[in-house]
Amino acid sequence: MKTFFIPVMLAALAAATPKQGVSQNDGPAFDDAPLRTGRWVGLRRIRALWLEFYSDTMLVANDRYALEYRLTPDSLIAWGDTTIVASYEVSHGWLLLYTPEGEVITMSPQTALARPLTGRWLGDIAVEERSSAQLQLSADGAAGWRYLSSGEWIVGEWDRSTRNITFVWEPDSTEWLGFYDPGGNAILFETTVEGSSTTIFRRWFR
Repeated sequence: MKTFFIPVMLAALAAATPKQGVSQNDGPAFDDAPLRTGRWVGLRRIRALWLEFYSDTMLVANDRYALEYRLTPDSLIAWGDTTIVASYEVSHGWLLLYTPEGEVITMSPQTALARPLTGRWLGDIAVEERSSAQLQLSADGAAGWRYLSSGEWIVGEWDRSTRNITFVWEPDSTEWLGFYDPGGNAILFETTVEGSSTTIFRRWFR
C-alpha cells in the first residue's frame, strides 16, 4: 500500500466555508464541490500525478483499485491502494495542492473522454425479464461479457473510435455497437442480445 500525504498550509477556503466533513454518500454539504467528478493532471517531483473522481470513488494513476474518500471544502482524505491526506484550492479552473515543504502542485482538468475504458462494467440486459450482466474490457482489445452470477463468458474484441465502441463476439462475429457517455461514465447500447432493447452498462470499480 502506498502512502501519499500532502498535509497543507492552506486557509483561504477554510475562512469562507464550513469545516463539516462530507462522505461520498452524504451529498455535498457545501456549494462548490469541484472534485466530485473529473480528472486532474499535474506533476509532482517530475512524476505525473493523475487524480480521477467518479462521484463515489476516486483513482490515483497506477493504482489497481479505486479509493474511498471524504471531502471538506478545503481538504481531501482518501484510503485504499494509496492513502491521501491533502488540502486543496481551486483557482481559475486549476487545482492547487500545497506541501509542508512549500511546494505547490498545480493540476489542470482533463476532459472525461480521456478516461480509459478498460475494466469492469455492470448493467441489465433489457429483454422480457431484465438480467444483470458484466462486461469486461482489456487494454489489449480483448473483451468478454456474461450474465451474473453464474453465466458463461462470451469472449470477443472491442475497438473504439472517439465515443463509438464496436464489440465483435465469438463464435459467430455478432456485433454490439455502443456509445460512451463520459458524463455518466456509461456505455449505451440500442440493442445487445436478440430481442433486447436499450441497455446501459456503468463503470464499476469494486
